[in-house]
Amino acid sequence: MTLLTREVALTQEHFAIEKVDVTEWGTIDPETGKPEPTYVYVRELSAKEKDAFETSLVSGTGKKQKINLENFRARLAVLVCCDENRLPIFRSEDVERLTQKPVKVLSRIAEVAKRLNDLSDEDEEELLKN
Repeated sequence: MTLLTREVALTQEHFAIEKVDVTEWGTIDPETGKPEPTYVYVRELSAKEKDAFETSLVSGTGKKQKINLENFRARLAVLVCCDENRLPIFRSEDVERLTQKPVKVLSRIAEVAKRLNDLSDEDEEELLKN
């Protein structure tokens, strides 16, 4: 077992990345008429990215704060969907178009993103307390 040093902690990165099936969004094979197997990677966020995302979920101030979950799945997908090199595949302007997609795939992406990034219902409650 190794004791963590400051240098190692500040220089090493071990971000998780997970392949997610999004075949429903893929192209149709012209010969079979069936969707071709398609996937996307979902990535772990940095602490700064997670804090910014959580901050974007809160609207209002003081006792009038409330959680704003409008377009939650699409906004989260834009943030976490990437290629094998962790490069984003969506841009912020894609949120509106993603909200028009069937929810099943967005929910699948969101569930993986929530697990990889420790996003939970308890986090929402905590945001409202602050």
